[in-house]
Amino acid sequence: MPDKPLLEIRDLHVGYGKKPILRGASYDVLPGECLTLLGANGSGKSTSLNAVCGFVRPSSGSVLFDGTETAGLPPHRIFAHGIAQVSQARDLFPDLSVEDNLRLGAMRRGGRELAGTLAGIYDRFPRLKERRRQPTRTLSGGEQQMVAIGRALMSKPRLLLLDEPRVGSRRNSAKRSPRSSTH
Repeated sequence: MPDKPLLEIRDLHVGYGKKPILRGASYDVLPGECLTLLGANGSGKSTSLNAVCGFVRPSSGSVLFDGTETAGLPPHRIFAHGIAQVSQARDLFPDLSVEDNLRLGAMRRGGRELAGTLAGIYDRFPRLKERRRQPTRTLSGGEQQMVAIGRALMSKPRLLLLDEPRVGSRRNSAKRSPRSSTH
């Protein structure tokens, strides 16, 4: 018997004001599965993720996480179910250190196992351990993206949503980093 989907999106309709963005989106994500949403700019990829996380309210359709309807719940309740999102904007606190930004990701867990989880993030992203005391505003775009992903992983999510994870990569960092120069 196949695994039961962890996330089920059924006939999802979402818009901003009177402008429809998603019209009947449906997809499943199985436990352990990686799903990629592809489409042109403005096609609704980010809107779909934002609806799953509660940042926008669907006008109709269903969002089931592990069999529980979450459409319409506020973002903090959805996060408490075990869904974490890394947005395109990263949403870091620029004046806080790398480590303080990472620690914020463990707030849902109340700090339990914090040291071990933080060590795991530093194992996964050794560059962040080197820069753990630096303010995040001093990092390159790619390093900031590592902090954003690491912070999301600190919550030990059951489902991780990445919106434009390559923003801040080497080819994009020259556009974003004030320290970069053009050659």
